[in-house]
Amino acid sequence: MCPTHTYRHHATRRWRSLDSGLIDSCRTMGVRRKCWDIPVRMRGMKLRVALMALAIAGASFTMPAAHAEGGPKIITGWMPYWMTSQTKPAGITNAVANADILKDVSPFWFSAVAGGPAGVTVKFNPNFGSAEANSAWAVGQLRGAGLAILPSIADGSGKGRMAATLADPPKRGLHIAEIVNLVTSRGYDGIDLDYETFAFTDGRASWPATQPNWTAFVTELSAALHAQGKLLSVTIPSPCDVANKCGGTNGYWVYNLAGIAGPSDRIRIMTYDFHVGSPGPIAPIGWVTASMLYATTQAPANKLTVGVPAYGRTWTKKNGSSYALSGVCPPAASSGSIRTAYTSLTSSASLTAAEIPAFLTSIGKTPADIQWDPVSQENWIEYNKNVNWTDGSGAAQTCVAQRIMWWIGPQAALVRTQLVGQLGLNSAGFWTIGGDDPAMWPLLRGYSASMAPAVTAVAITAPTTATFNTIGTIAAVATSQGAPVTGVDAALQFQSGGKGAWAPIATAPLAVDGTVTFAPTFTAGGKWRIFIPAAAGRGEQVSDAKQIDVSSLVKANAKKPVVKAKSKLVIRVVALPAQAGQAVIIQEQRAGTWVRVAKSSTLSTGVARVAFVAPKAKGAHTYRATASSMGSLSFGVSEEFTVTVQ
Repeated sequence: MCPTHTYRHHATRRWRSLDSGLIDSCRTMGVRRKCWDIPVRMRGMKLRVALMALAIAGASFTMPAAHAEGGPKIITGWMPYWMTSQTKPAGITNAVANADILKDVSPFWFSAVAGGPAGVTVKFNPNFGSAEANSAWAVGQLRGAGLAILPSIADGSGKGRMAATLADPPKRGLHIAEIVNLVTSRGYDGIDLDYETFAFTDGRASWPATQPNWTAFVTELSAALHAQGKLLSVTIPSPCDVANKCGGTNGYWVYNLAGIAGPSDRIRIMTYDFHVGSPGPIAPIGWVTASMLYATTQAPANKLTVGVPAYGRTWTKKNGSSYALSGVCPPAASSGSIRTAYTSLTSSASLTAAEIPAFLTSIGKTPADIQWDPVSQENWIEYNKNVNWTDGSGAAQTCVAQRIMWWIGPQAALVRTQLVGQLGLNSAGFWTIGGDDPAMWPLLRGYSASMAPAVTAVAITAPTTATFNTIGTIAAVATSQGAPVTGVDAALQFQSGGKGAWAPIATAPLAVDGTVTFAPTFTAGGKWRIFIPAAAGRGEQVSDAKQIDVSSLVKANAKKPVVKAKSKLVIRVVALPAQAGQAVIIQEQRAGTWVRVAKSSTLSTGVARVAFVAPKAKGAHTYRATASSMGSLSFGVSEEFTVTVQ
């Protein structure tokens, strides 16, 4: 059975004032029409809701305690064209202000319309005034904030047109080429497909034919985008119906969640608008959870985005089949201003989360009046709406409508975002960024921080100098939240000369006390560090880099340990590693000071022969040899040796 609720249609969503609330209206490629209350199918089917059993255990009002600032980026969302211009920049402003937790953003700018050799062609939505200038400005702002940009394309081509294009391989290829060119020519990071016509216009009878063509289209578009280093996001309605029946022919199966899971980089699921034609929660948490749980059985969780509505709906209540009206009220069968008054009393309306605080004030409500439904985990409130009207005789009359509003407030937004951590999802996607309640962002940021892995601390100890080809000790102790880190292998890494890439040298397991010791052989000067990999709930970390200067290994000895005064004294010096042209100096210790007495340089074998005249003074004379710094090696000194002069 098909769901009985109406999903919010991204491509056509607009708001217009009604009670100081707002009336639903929409535009599709320039045509304004009432759209939110169009039923998906079978409006008369009784709603069956099983929410409590599927509600997330432990969901609450409180903001989680943060471990540290700088948690993962867990939010994405759509910014409608009417919120992304230089004169109406709320979408851009809010995205930039919260870029620290935004994974990417999707400006809602493009529509696939009828026309062109493919049967459909992609253009800026014609209602996006000064689209080129405003989009260029918006991209500059978003890029400046370091945000990835995946603009959305909505299917505004009309009934059956997109399905026909996808069914024709040559036309499908042209459509793919146009999308890839759009992405590459404008420097976007990818594209988001929001092709809802299949679900809401074409009819279920078309789905068996459309599904394989849609799957082929997503697969081929993904390959073409990936070849250019670009991403593909796909936005779809819930795969589950309102009775939490998922899979098979339940939900919007035309989108073939399992079939598009492989080629897609992101799959955003619009888990909202559970109630539209009648009062009730917009995105009850049980149904949202059931939809996302099922989705994780069909696609990798880290590709899935849970949709979060940043808006509210208000309805006139009913007593049985009649609207709850009191006073002197206009008849339903009327026209002109009387009909307008009746419509104002009975029509449903929608407003953004950003507008709700002011709306509540306008109807005399305070935060204390706001109700919380623990089952759906949404906010609601009841209020009266007075409408003054003039009857046919010219008399002034007043009618009062009993209204109820449901909405996703900041706490409800947090509860749905918490599914990211609880189910391992990619992100929470908000319709809209720009229409959001600013009060939600601190809650989302706090939750992101709570997801940040616990910090790993790595304290390293190492010598500052070493001699070539000797073995030394480099050790570290790793802790996290005051406890030793165990159960992982630490890696010793080396950077030759203190620049360039880090090379792996050795690995060793951390001991139960979090310590690890390495005994490398030093062959060149450079920097050393120890890397500790991440584990569940703990982040990776690398120690500070320690510079260890490695000196040449210098060995020296006299050809004759006993010589006559003022005779020829020959010293053989070996400096390793062997390098031709390394300066070698012979020094004699005189009165506690080393004095240079001779100089030479090494051959390619590292050997130098240094000859000089033996001193006149008889007795024991102490010498040593030094080798100059060269390449990655520092100054080296031999052991002292003695020559006896007779």
